[in-house]
Amino acid sequence: MTPQAFRQAAELLRASQRSLIFTHLRPDGDALGSSFGLQETLRKMGLEAEVFLPGPLPNRHAKLFSGQLTAVAPEELANFNTFIALDCANPPRLGKPECLSMEELRKKRFINIDHHRANSLESGFFDLVSPDSASCCEVLTRIFLESGAEITPRAATCFLAGMMTDTGCFRFANTGGGTLREAAELLDRGAELEKIVNALFFSKPLNQVRFENELMNSCLRLSAGGRIASAFIPRSLLDKYDFDLREDEGLIDLLREIDGVVFAVLFHRGPDGVKVSLRSKDHAFPVGPLARSFGGGGHDMAAGATLDLPDAEAEAVILEKLTALLP
Repeated sequence: MTPQAFRQAAELLRASQRSLIFTHLRPDGDALGSSFGLQETLRKMGLEAEVFLPGPLPNRHAKLFSGQLTAVAPEELANFNTFIALDCANPPRLGKPECLSMEELRKKRFINIDHHRANSLESGFFDLVSPDSASCCEVLTRIFLESGAEITPRAATCFLAGMMTDTGCFRFANTGGGTLREAAELLDRGAELEKIVNALFFSKPLNQVRFENELMNSCLRLSAGGRIASAFIPRSLLDKYDFDLREDEGLIDLLREIDGVVFAVLFHRGPDGVKVSLRSKDHAFPVGPLARSFGGGGHDMAAGATLDLPDAEAEAVILEKLTALLP
């Protein structure tokens, strides 16, 4: 991705007088950090910008982000001249207002900014997809650093939160030198590291601690000689501890951190099938292609899909496919 592409993105964003920003469904720290960081930066330029989220924020993220729209009526769409999608790889995952179809969206001034290699939104106006970036927040930070735009302490906090989320606090292999340099720039601009860490990583409620303990004790399954760690989350366990899966960010790391594990997999039954979250610890064995073969998406090392199969069959199919990838 050339510096010119980032400067062009900055010019288009500066010309976005009234923007509606949205991201993927069940947003994580990167989705929220990029959305609210962009909103803050555009507003600092004297532009109007709103963030749309179709559902409530997870509790941990509500400590950092606020002020979103949760509904947009059809007649209110005329209030915006630019529509910006962030951190979303494909149309079914896009958390846009229900009154706005993808067909209508692609006829508008629609800007798509992302870091997923398999992004298929195809805005029809401007797409900036930077798969070498560890997060969408990294993409936006580079856009504004390249253009010399002011990044306020609030925006810097949002962007750094997203970077830390998608890199596992800079532990994952997607962390590059540019990631760390941009993180340093954000700290220099007033990003509140302590606030981020306390909100996202040091504020786990007691019911979640107990839920995770029973999940690991009762549901953990090791296969392929200990190289695959998986767990199927039963509805009864969620109900027992009143645990909301919107708070599951980082849950799969309980499996991934086990010594000797190459693949970590979480399963749970959703309204439209079995949700599968996949992680790999070895670049020689990516999980992205497997997720995409089932209509899902994500990155090579972190991906997911939904299988329209009975619970046991979905679990068996995925574990069989993962086992076949290993030597």
